[in-house]
Amino acid sequence: MKTLIGGYRPYELGIFKNNDPKAEVLTDFLKHKIREYLETGTEWFIIQGYTGIDLYAAQCILELKDEYAAGLAVLKPFHDFEEKYKDEEKILLNKILAECDFHQYIFEKPYSNPGMFRQINRFLIDHTDQAMIIYDEETPSKTRFLYNEILEFQSNNPYNIERIQFDEINTFIDSRYDS
Repeated sequence: MKTLIGGYRPYELGIFKNNDPKAEVLTDFLKHKIREYLETGTEWFIIQGYTGIDLYAAQCILELKDEYAAGLAVLKPFHDFEEKYKDEEKILLNKILAECDFHQYIFEKPYSNPGMFRQINRFLIDHTDQAMIIYDEETPSKTRFLYNEILEFQSNNPYNIERIQFDEINTFIDSRYDS
């Protein structure tokens, strides 16, 4: 089974430094969720390589490789998509690319028009069996486009989606950190 992971960028969550405690908590949460997916049959995880949830999840998957046999694929949307990343984000992405099992561009060219994003989302959905999306409608995000595309696809096709909202993350925090 192939699982697509997507979600917020760090700035959308108020995270502006890699050592922010919120990033650590999200990483703990993602590791917990990824472990659940591994234990229920996920063989491949697919991310796009965006900062935030994508890269946090990739780090977790790579850390869990000693315990589980699962692949990590990074399907970058198009050439130069990460050119606006901070240097530390570029270093992290390159580290993940060096350690992942597969990486490639969806479009073998630079960004040229907004329609590319819908095509990218559709490609990702067509090449996965399910998705884990960190997205809460109360907090706007570009993730809504991917989420809505999955819902549209799901109306006529078998496709599992787990949308994780902040309430679930807060419950995790309460159970793990407030003891």
